Amino acid sequence: MLEDQWYWLGVQEAMESVKPITLRAPWWLRLGQKQCLPVERFLAPPPGVYILVYHSVVDPDHRQEWERHYRKGEVSVQRFARQLDILSDMMTPLPLSAVPGLWERGGPDRPYFVVTFDDGLSNNLRLAHPLVRERGICPTVFVCGDYARGEVFYRILASILVHTGWAEALAQALQQVMPEILWSRDPETLFIQTKRYYRIDFMEQAVERVFTTYVGPVEDLKAHMTVEEVRQLSREGWEIANHTLAHRILSAMNLENVTRAIQENIEFWQRAQISLTPFLAYPVGRACDVGPNVQQFMRASPGLHGIYAGGGVNLHPSHAEWLRFSLGMAETREQILEALRVEVARTRAAFVRINGGQ
Repeated sequence: MLEDQWYWLGVQEAMESVKPITLRAPWWLRLGQKQCLPVERFLAPPPGVYILVYHSVVDPDHRQEWERHYRKGEVSVQRFARQLDILSDMMTPLPLSAVPGLWERGGPDRPYFVVTFDDGLSNNLRLAHPLVRERGICPTVFVCGDYARGEVFYRILASILVHTGWAEALAQALQQVMPEILWSRDPETLFIQTKRYYRIDFMEQAVERVFTTYVGPVEDLKAHMTVEEVRQLSREGWEIANHTLAHRILSAMNLENVTRAIQENIEFWQRAQISLTPFLAYPVGRACDVGPNVQQFMRASPGLHGIYAGGGVNLHPSHAEWLRFSLGMAETREQILEALRVEVARTRAAFVRINGGQ
């Protein structure tokens, strides 16, 4: 079992408090670029595990209904393919389940990358899978049982509502359940507020009620993979892992509900005869989205690894603070190298901070 080397929330919380880092390339790299020499001759990612977090992979010319309105965290199939090719040229791909074992053998001797997806969106099978299969990459998808049986992430529903003329109806519904907040009638502002003023269960129930009333059944969107579609990815070599049963933020729960959210998801997929890789992606994935009750649960679950989505590179082992980051819009080798350098620098700065450095 890997033991945490740092106090709870040490790395992730420090990562989020590090000011944005703008790196100036070293003189020898700038000289090489000026002389048009290959950048990889001068710079390579240091040894470590670079876990990439993705959500939605889209074909911009053939979007489904929900993909036309919900653009958060998306990447086009073209950019996704370029990112995979460049990463594969610089690093060694690795399944998520193999990550803890690297340190049991002395630590990574080279840079490795891992591809992960959150929320089990339907385009993971339709569009992402053919690309990773062609490249021999084994990704992990973090799934929620409630999404597999028809529910839809409330932010997808809210995005459709505000972009199809139902912002006023949504604002009124939210005003009824959370009257202390002044809900905007401006569609974009209201959409931002649905995250900023999130309240567990109240938000999901209000958004789904408005969507069902004015748009139709949420399951008709087919935004998330069904159980059979997840099973298909599992047969194709994908690792399936835990994202809780209903994607509620764990910091808002007591220990009993934290335990239920995680264990009931395990049981759901066991009934579907799908085994989950022992990693738990904390919903939303920031330091503020976990808390003491999650800490207590993780301490009692030594075989389960917790993973964030707020940036950082895994340069040290952990039991409950594995780090992930997004490459965002990067698609050239230089852009990806710069993104990797920034994440390494942020991670190192975080370790300096939690050790009392300035």
